[in-house]
Amino acid sequence: MGVAKFTRPVHLEEGMALEGFSSGQPFVDGWLATRATKARQRGSAVVYVSHRAGTDVRAEPPAGFYTLSSASIDRDLIGGGWLKRNAPSEVPVILLGVLGVDSRYQGSGLGRMLLRDASARAVAIAGDIGAKALVVDPVDEEAAAFYARNGFERIPGLGRMFVQLKAAGS
Repeated sequence: MGVAKFTRPVHLEEGMALEGFSSGQPFVDGWLATRATKARQRGSAVVYVSHRAGTDVRAEPPAGFYTLSSASIDRDLIGGGWLKRNAPSEVPVILLGVLGVDSRYQGSGLGRMLLRDASARAVAIAGDIGAKALVVDPVDEEAAAFYARNGFERIPGLGRMFVQLKAAGS
């Protein structure tokens, strides 16, 4: 197979195939298979999916996906630093809940493309509702290294990582 092209991430819609997605991470695969549709229906997370260009989204699982939701972090749990400084007692953040790339497409740049898309959406959302950071709970140290290479820092006192959300033009 040549270099794969991927669609811009879109909302997971009813009827889109999920079966067959395999990232090699049991938590990520299980979340997509069992919780993504429920999260969409309940409004607890928005699931964005990207497919290999030209695939039938009703027959083929996504090449990758991520989720966004609103969240907050108790300021007293943060060990210090920018995220805690001048923040309310519940620090408003946007949670990048799960990000996964099917093993067939790992190493293609899709993960970085999904993360850029999530970050851009988070910046836009933060400009409308107010949020200090995009936060992620890395599933393992390999994932933490991926996020660190893409500008995320550890939150002092927590296992989470964050990147500051700056409005476009600031």
